[in-house]
Amino acid sequence: MNNLIFGNQDPQKIGGAIEEKVRGSVGATTPVPFEIEEGGLGKANVASVLSDIGSALNGGRTSRLFGYKFTLPAPWPTSLHVWVERQGVGAYTGPLLYSATFGKPVAGEITIEGHKSFGTPKFLGDPTVAGKLNAAKDLAKRVDKLLRSETEMGAITVKAPRTFKLAPEAGGSVLVLGTLPRMTSMGMSAEVDAGEFLAIAAAIEAAL
Repeated sequence: MNNLIFGNQDPQKIGGAIEEKVRGSVGATTPVPFEIEEGGLGKANVASVLSDIGSALNGGRTSRLFGYKFTLPAPWPTSLHVWVERQGVGAYTGPLLYSATFGKPVAGEITIEGHKSFGTPKFLGDPTVAGKLNAAKDLAKRVDKLLRSETEMGAITVKAPRTFKLAPEAGGSVLVLGTLPRMTSMGMSAEVDAGEFLAIAAAIEAAL
């Protein structure tokens, strides 16, 4: 069975299994700390943009069981919120919402174009900041690849909005990226790509 699909609805067991995937992705040698979130983003919502984007990613879902907030190892406050959804007596991993808060300010919001069959989408928004990000080698291509809006979790097709935003936040800036698990081994395994998000966040912070 796919390692992000579960035969139970035990929040501790599921949290431990997801933690193993997160730990492996970021290359940590010790467990990555996390807390269980009942309902919405709750007290973990430290950036004002998270609430609206979290609601959009949730998209009126009625099958959500609970969520988790993982505190990722990075030079700046960084987290991963994970949705877990009901499937019969089991559960599966749904939307992933990454965020990183930087000390460097931005003048306005930055988004990214939709996926293109040919060519690489560009960052849009404040001209100065968007120009810096578009000038960073392969950055837009990596963001585009990480932004998954549909994935197969067993027999279920999971969909979520393509979500990317870099916005002013409390004298600095906050990066928010919403995606879905990435299938591997012909759907028999899956990854959360936390390590790739950290690499992208580092490249964005360096470009500001």
